[in-house]
Amino acid sequence: MMRRNLLALLFCTLLKGFLTGQSDSIIVPADLGIADAVYISYFDFRHNKGVLKEQISSSLNKEQLDFVGKNLDQETFTYSDGQKTAEIKSNTIWGFVQNKTLYINYKGSFYRVPVFGSVCYLVATVEIVGAGFYDPMFGYGSGRRQEVREFLINFYDGVITEFKMDEAEILLSRDKLLYTEFKKLNRRKQKEQIFRYIRKYNEAHPVYFLK
Repeated sequence: MMRRNLLALLFCTLLKGFLTGQSDSIIVPADLGIADAVYISYFDFRHNKGVLKEQISSSLNKEQLDFVGKNLDQETFTYSDGQKTAEIKSNTIWGFVQNKTLYINYKGSFYRVPVFGSVCYLVATVEIVGAGFYDPMFGYGSGRRQEVREFLINFYDGVITEFKMDEAEILLSRDKLLYTEFKKLNRRKQKEQIFRYIRKYNEAHPVYFLK
């Protein structure tokens, strides 16, 4: 009798945990089929509390497919929640969703996220500062140049890190079975198939907005 009661209690506890998890979150559509919106902070994105197109104060045509992005090309971004109007610098905004695609702010510029999921991937242009140089025709140069770099984003903390194999492995290792399969590949195959495994990881671990 006692064993039966313990099993019943365990079942109720598990059921309660499941229902609580369901009520506290909502799955993010794989194709990001959510409304176009601007997310002021990462917290806003995790809770899907974005500034919708209808709330953006702008003279631009809201029917344009790139309406949201064009507004963030401006120095400041203005919106209203129906009670008050706010204005903030565009380069401080965390990111936005437009046409089912996420764009994230990296060092003041917005970049498209082509791979979205528990592990996100993006390509961004960064400025590299090196030693100056001398050119006989043009004199001394500053040593600054633009380079294209790859980055990974952990959906669950919003942290952007430069893409490196060891960083990618740390994220993949959260799935023991998938990671074991990945580690059986030789180093060359791992480099060739890393993005395939990131996609497999994302398929196995759908992400959730918090309520």
